[in-house]
Amino acid sequence: MEKITVSLPAKSLKFIEQYRKEHSLKSQADVIEVALTMLQESEREDDLGEAPEQDELDDLDMPQYERTDTE
Repeated sequence: MEKITVSLPAKSLKFIEQYRKEHSLKSQADVIEVALTMLQESEREDDLGEAPEQDELDDLDMPQYERTDTE
């Protein structure tokens, strides 16, 4: 495990400590790890949930198919 040093405003540190206590986490580092995991999940959901814009679809070189009714 790597170790880093981060400077944060007092308000952020207070929030981290409050979150740690409310969620029975062992350390402030655990709070940061939870936050990073949530951020990664959010980014992944955003990537999966974004529908392509029409101009992005227009740029794709896709074969054109004609619909044929078989009924």
